[in-house]
Amino acid sequence: MTAPDAQMQKDLPRNVLIILILTALVLLATACEESGDLSYSLLPEQHDVDPVFRDFYELLGGLDTLGPPISPLFIYNNVKYQYTIAALLVYDAYQPDGQRFQLAALGLDLGIAEPPVQQPEGENSRYINGPVIYSGFVPFYERLSGIRYVGKPLSEVLYNAAKRRYEQHFENLGFFWMEDTPVDEVYLLAYGAWKCDSSCRRPQLGSAEVVLPYRVAKPFAESVERLNPSFTGFAISEAYQTPDGFTEQVYENLVLAFNAQYPAQIFPRAITTRLGYQPEPLRPRRVEDGYHFYEIQDNLGYNIPLHFWEYLSNHGGVEVSGAPISELSQVKNNLNRQCFVNLCLDEERLNDSKIRVRPAPLGYSYRLLPVVEVRVTQELPEYPAPTQPEVQPQTEPVQAPSTVAEEGPAQEPTLSPEVAPLQEVFSTSQSGEMSVQVWESLPMVNPNQNQEIGVSVFMDGIPVRDLEPDLVVLLPEGNRTYYMFPTGADGQSRQILEPINAPNGTLIPYEVCIYSKNMEKFCVRDSFLIWQNP
Repeated sequence: MTAPDAQMQKDLPRNVLIILILTALVLLATACEESGDLSYSLLPEQHDVDPVFRDFYELLGGLDTLGPPISPLFIYNNVKYQYTIAALLVYDAYQPDGQRFQLAALGLDLGIAEPPVQQPEGENSRYINGPVIYSGFVPFYERLSGIRYVGKPLSEVLYNAAKRRYEQHFENLGFFWMEDTPVDEVYLLAYGAWKCDSSCRRPQLGSAEVVLPYRVAKPFAESVERLNPSFTGFAISEAYQTPDGFTEQVYENLVLAFNAQYPAQIFPRAITTRLGYQPEPLRPRRVEDGYHFYEIQDNLGYNIPLHFWEYLSNHGGVEVSGAPISELSQVKNNLNRQCFVNLCLDEERLNDSKIRVRPAPLGYSYRLLPVVEVRVTQELPEYPAPTQPEVQPQTEPVQAPSTVAEEGPAQEPTLSPEVAPLQEVFSTSQSGEMSVQVWESLPMVNPNQNQEIGVSVFMDGIPVRDLEPDLVVLLPEGNRTYYMFPTGADGQSRQILEPINAPNGTLIPYEVCIYSKNMEKFCVRDSFLIWQNP
């Protein structure tokens, strides 16, 4: 990070940024509804770019890049700010020449920073002592002056299956590229609209909408890192307990679980048959090149394309995917799929004759299923009777294709396959790391409006139930204490506050305290604003 960036972080810590949003944006109107259009559509009575930011705004690409302004100019601690769809513009007259205009580090508030990786080989990659900047984003990154205004990368490039886009997060801005569009059509995620939320006017966000993943629960963090988040996909659920005491977390592409008695043995769930992918009849070995034969019994099994086999080898092998249960088959135009016990792999043929390999996002379907018990051991699925040997393959042969696949670590992840019995007992620390988070449903409420305060408690990333939080609200006439309901299975508890009759602009601090089983006290403070539009 350069000196100006470091100074910017010092001047605008995240807690101050939250306070300025609550106190300074009191003149803003409520949000409008969003649609799925990618374009930035202006609303009636939209805000104009303030003259102080006009040249800076145009320097960074103006409307086509940063989107329209969604707030008026506001001032906090003698520093001027204005929100656009994609960013928060900053002007600090007390900084030296050349450092007065900045973009606020909204990306840090996403909470998704990934650990640094080793510098890769190749001229198309860009490395700044952290995650690697995706080669397709490098020209856009450089056009926006790189680390000066975009900041350092916080994550590797990830595929967002829900939005069908590739995205990468940086300290100040977020980049995305929509699938099946020209590679040079790169846009900015709507960081500004996400951060300012309902306090700002919001044009249509469409594909630029910021979709925050769930946090990877601490017990699974090491396994996800080794497998590579591009392989597991985003976490799309909290970690939760199954009826028999196992803990699992759903990711876009697979599901990870462990037994609380043996937390070091993380294993992928067998999900494909539960989702309706039934095993196909066993096949003989293909005679043509381009396949790896996986034998199940009596010289029968399934033929795995070599680029699938190589991809799995880079992400834990069959230990992670489970044994195959089908051959490669076409599911729609330009898309073939082969399923394994724990996941399915997709092969997409691109317009330039390249092949893109990635796991199918089965986690979204699995998340809709009822929670069931986890089996400690699992046998191979029941396979139908073998078919007659084939003369011609059902899909066209694959001979050393040029693939576009997510890069993965070379080392083997420490995952325990679901087919292996649990034998070794692991000792664990009983102290753990407690995390307490609080939030309010609305950043601003009027004097006649109820407010809801929520709290979530995690121990080593796992929700903690049956803890009774104390909530103290600091009111102008004196403190008011609430004894909240015990936390539930999700580790959460909520409390509705009565309307607070206080003058416009009154900041209402509150504190939530948790007492652990050994009576250790954990407290978190936050605040919200009393405001009623004239």
